[in-house]
Amino acid sequence: MKRVSKIWRSAWPVGVLALLCVAFCWDMLWLPAGRIIAGNDLANMFLPWLRFAVSSIRQGQFPLWNPYLFSGQPFVANPQPALFYPPTWPALLMPVTRALGLIIVLHLWLAGAGMYAWLRSEGASAAGALFGGAIFAFSGYFFVRVRAGHLGVITTGAWLPLVLWACRRAVERRSWRLAVVGGLPTGLSILAGHTASFIYVALGLVAYAAFCAWEHRREERSVRALLPLAWTGVMLVVGVALAAVQLLPMAELALRSTRQAAPGYDFAARFSWPPGYLLTLLVPNFFGEPTHTGYWGDGVYDEFIFYVGVLPLLLALLGLRLRHRLKPFLVALGLGALLLALGRYGGLHPLFYRFIPPFRLARAPARAGFLFTLAAAALAGLTLTALQSSPGEERARLLSPLRWPPVLIVAGGALALVVVGFAAFAWGRETNPAAGRLWHQANQTALFLLFFLLSVGLLAAWRDTSRHRTGLWLLALGLVVLDLWTFGGSIVEVVDVQESGYWRVVAQAVADPQAARVLPWGLSEFEQNGGMAFGLRSVFGYDPLIMQRYEEFITSRPDPRARTYDLLNAGYLITTAPQEFPDEPDAPRLLLEQDGVYVYERPAALPRAWVAPQIEVLDDTDSLARIHEADFDPRTTALADSALDCDPAPSVHGDAGDVEILRYDGNRIEARVRSEGGLLVFSEIYYPGWRATIDGDPARLVRADYVLRALCVPPGEHRIVLVYDPPLLKIGLAVTSLALLSVVGVALWNHRRCGGAT
Repeated sequence: MKRVSKIWRSAWPVGVLALLCVAFCWDMLWLPAGRIIAGNDLANMFLPWLRFAVSSIRQGQFPLWNPYLFSGQPFVANPQPALFYPPTWPALLMPVTRALGLIIVLHLWLAGAGMYAWLRSEGASAAGALFGGAIFAFSGYFFVRVRAGHLGVITTGAWLPLVLWACRRAVERRSWRLAVVGGLPTGLSILAGHTASFIYVALGLVAYAAFCAWEHRREERSVRALLPLAWTGVMLVVGVALAAVQLLPMAELALRSTRQAAPGYDFAARFSWPPGYLLTLLVPNFFGEPTHTGYWGDGVYDEFIFYVGVLPLLLALLGLRLRHRLKPFLVALGLGALLLALGRYGGLHPLFYRFIPPFRLARAPARAGFLFTLAAAALAGLTLTALQSSPGEERARLLSPLRWPPVLIVAGGALALVVVGFAAFAWGRETNPAAGRLWHQANQTALFLLFFLLSVGLLAAWRDTSRHRTGLWLLALGLVVLDLWTFGGSIVEVVDVQESGYWRVVAQAVADPQAARVLPWGLSEFEQNGGMAFGLRSVFGYDPLIMQRYEEFITSRPDPRARTYDLLNAGYLITTAPQEFPDEPDAPRLLLEQDGVYVYERPAALPRAWVAPQIEVLDDTDSLARIHEADFDPRTTALADSALDCDPAPSVHGDAGDVEILRYDGNRIEARVRSEGGLLVFSEIYYPGWRATIDGDPARLVRADYVLRALCVPPGEHRIVLVYDPPLLKIGLAVTSLALLSVVGVALWNHRRCGGAT
């Protein structure tokens, strides 16, 4: 009975968080195949990715290479589909849309439960820890990510409180074994998919460890005071090892991507948090919101909202008067996060960019607001704990800043804005189309005023009574949930999965999707992945990681008739407006026009593979320029960056060979070649990890025509096989497996050593 009682005391707040998540996200839990949470990235990026992954696995093939986007790219190297992250795997057992909804709900709960565990380890009461967990789980930071479909940002950040809890246990018990086990949530945070967000998870962890080391340094002036940093180092090393199966292929891609060649600080400072958005900490939708009313703010809405609720913000400010060991850390973390979020508008982010290498590759400084959210939620939970447990004098001291003059000033100012806004709207609505913004701002300010007065009244009641503290705590929890759900419910919605009419028309016109790629000219970036649902292979796509060389190739001449697109086997040009082309044999010809979609055939497109009898050796700059010269014929001449030991055909006149594609799927291409010798060129992107055989014997793959995959073939008839088999994936899998076995072994050893104690 004692054990049952102990489990109940520990578990009931986590159960309450689960019930709250289910209550708010009920319609996200049972999504059928035709419904999805509204969010550009969820519908336009994650849904096509996971459907492709699920389809490949069900056909007995692991999705290593994605042939549908950017003329082919290493799917396994992209961290955002989170192929190796266990919560992704239920997508194999249910509709992908339902799996996406469950992943989001699970991680909202995980964020709250982790915050509860960490605050409890820091001395918060069960009520205070639950209060902090609810604030963090339902904060504006997470809700705007749900609205935008930023799945990886949610899943990665949700692990931070649990990582901090694991660090606290290792530091408190001075146990390297607990530090090793603490590497598990760290590794899962990395595997969750959004590596840029993990930068802030690691930053929060290191800052916490530094604070613990500083505390220990005050108690004992010896090297042992640095042990918290050592335990944190162990957690990070183990976490990286656990995620090696994803990190090694990702690093290979990142070093070749446009991120590696990012144009300096301007790139890193994109989506800096404007100082005027301090107002959104009180009125989150003051500048509008994209779901219903429209958004007229400066920058991207989904990157700039850090709303934690009015009552939690008041409690966090009152928490500046706490006498708790964690207060200095939380205050420094919260203020530092806001300064870092300012990006180009402040001085902290340029320093991070200069001296901390990961900040050179990541953009969106505003994401540092995630750490402000965590700090504010924790401070609010600890302040609530103090109000619950402190005597009357201490409560009065904590609440002393909450006097009527400043309260009346804030309430009067908000009321004046409401009155002026409604009056200006009524006066100008007939002549000023933008007057609706005033109505919206007045409504949002009125909502703030309501929650502000309710919060002040609740805190005043807490100061004036020594009884009914449980009732006041329940009112506080109810008020913050109502506040955050009012905000979240206004921007998060479930919608039908919309079939793309654009891509439906394209699919009708393209008889054989495997025979040629499509060139969707002028299509919105968010819609580029829609062709995957129809098996269409595209020259373009929607993905943050694009190979730098490929980007240079396809943008070297932005013309739908450019030879670069011919080399990529782009047999179809798709536009949303009629095009005029000269009357020439190789000019695009209209195949179909329907519902404003124009599909043109591109006769100049090269086949999926051909044999070039001659080779020119040029450097990269000259090679890219040569491709666009009028006298260059890629059918007879291939461009290489070094001399190749190929047997040239006896003549460049006539057909140099015949190539038949026997099999074409994501990870494997088989072809039969009859030629007089030369360089066999595939309209496929050259990338490390592809290996080739000729009649079963290994052959060397080389890069031709700036980005394409090629190999020398001798005269005669041969069977060519290309297989994508990345060595770094195997190395990463071995490292991850060893790390996982080590963590499990250490956990069992620690469990036995402690006699089963947790």
